[in-house]
Amino acid sequence: SDISEIVEGVSPRLVKRVTQSESTVLTKLQALVFLVTAVVLVLTMICVATTMTAVVAERRKEIGLRKALGAADSGIIREFMGEGLLLGILGGIIGTVLGFLFARLISMNVFGSSITFRLSLLPVTLAISVAVTGIACMIPVRSAIDIDPALVLKGE
Repeated sequence: SDISEIVEGVSPRLVKRVTQSESTVLTKLQALVFLVTAVVLVLTMICVATTMTAVVAERRKEIGLRKALGAADSGIIREFMGEGLLLGILGGIIGTVLGFLFARLISMNVFGSSITFRLSLLPVTLAISVAVTGIACMIPVRSAIDIDPALVLKGE
């Protein structure tokens, strides 16, 4: 049946164009979110690497003394990587909670609907956080094990 014959004053039109434009906007929005996420991850890696480099430089004498007393490189690696990964886990948890609260606020204000927390995403988020932290800690940890105890204890 033809709707224009049944209801007076109504002319049917295709909605396909509207849905196609909405789909295009959503695709572009997803690409933008992905790009922003990638940039934030790279910046996070840089910040973590810089922070861990400062920690290694600050504890240079301690590392040199430990190596002079016979500490193995593996022990130093475990210490710094453990510290970095623990901070990565804590950062992942805090980031997940704050990110959810921010997304919920945006969802309520922009779309007028609430979102729910997906517990299944927590392990993925924590895994990414730990991976980013682990990769970023590699260079500072490498510099920690390359410290020459003789030079550090001599005062150079």
